[in-house]
Amino acid sequence: MKKIIFDLDNTLINFDSSYFEDYASVINGTLADGKKLYKIIGEYEKLYHLYDERELTNFINSKMNYNYDSNLIDRLNYVISTRWIKGVPNGLDDVLYYLYQKYDLYVLTNWFTECQKRRLENVNILKYFKEVVGNDKYLSKPNKDGYLHIIGNTNLCDVVMIGDNFDIDIKGANNVKIKSILYDYQNVYGNVQNKIKDLRKLKEML
Repeated sequence: MKKIIFDLDNTLINFDSSYFEDYASVINGTLADGKKLYKIIGEYEKLYHLYDERELTNFINSKMNYNYDSNLIDRLNYVISTRWIKGVPNGLDDVLYYLYQKYDLYVLTNWFTECQKRRLENVNILKYFKEVVGNDKYLSKPNKDGYLHIIGNTNLCDVVMIGDNFDIDIKGANNVKIKSILYDYQNVYGNVQNKIKDLRKLKEML
């Protein structure tokens, strides 16, 4: 093994329901508005696969039936980078330190790169990663682009993907024929090979 690719949300940083309130605060809306905005951004990702600030703003405006200004995405990124940092899995720092000494670690994430780097820095784990790859530069998972960029000239057998979403992270790994480990901490998935519920298990596996 030479390279390990990590998903970010719900793998390195836990999702918290209060994040919907953070979305709502950006648009001065209700909690329902925050949830709607979150859903709309997910729809955009599935349709366009590459995040562009202007296109995303226009898409949100069309779906929300409102005319938010051109700084909307900057405000979203600020809130995400400073508030979406409310918890990391137990023992994560110790696991990353262990893996960092043996392998090159990467983050592959479906959001704007610089925002995600700030989040990782704010929970003090950015230092472990060789590169953070967002889909403002490469097509979103499960598309191949980001994976292929990280893999480079490395043999496929020497790369593994770790993520919590089977349809995005694991299928993305399957698309480029690299190994994968599903982080199923909520026990959502049934019979899936190479599944763990605790990231600390990685110290035994890798």
